[in-house]
Amino acid sequence: MKNNIINKVNFFIFRCLIVAIIFLILGILCKSTNYYKENIYNNIYNNNLSFSFFKGIYNKYLSKVIPLYNIKEDTLSVFNEDIKFNNYSDYFDGVKLEVGNDYLVPSINKGVIVYIGNKEKYGNVIIMQDENGIDNWYGNICNINYKLYDNIDKGSYLGESCNDYIYLIFSKDNNFLNYKDYFKV
Repeated sequence: MKNNIINKVNFFIFRCLIVAIIFLILGILCKSTNYYKENIYNNIYNNNLSFSFFKGIYNKYLSKVIPLYNIKEDTLSVFNEDIKFNNYSDYFDGVKLEVGNDYLVPSINKGVIVYIGNKEKYGNVIIMQDENGIDNWYGNICNINYKLYDNIDKGSYLGESCNDYIYLIFSKDNNFLNYKDYFKV
């Protein structure tokens, strides 16, 4: 028990040191030349930071060095479905799918929840940013099963349809994309 607590404290201190080193390096680069200062400023303040991008970097380079082994996964792989629908039609910036009342809505990709709230024309919306940086909007969703920044797997239960239909919209950098390129109808 005592060794387990010591290991957790050491792991926490190690993570804090890594973060401090990264901030020191960024600070030194900002002070050294205007080139680095402008690049860092533009990437932090002017560009849209992608959660999935940073998670991909972590998974590729740091997951074996700094494993997050004690963090509980937010999802369980009990619900693993594809979206099934009876009919579809174009709807503003995406597609409207007829699914039936109280339909259990699955995620079509793996990603991070970046928005939960109400959007005009779409009702209750969950926006999940997938691993490619594409925002997947799920509209007309009730009984939402997640909170902001939860990681979700493909096929995971998101919530229920409020009526007989749901909306799917895809966007990247505030530009709407053609849903046919990302969802097979």
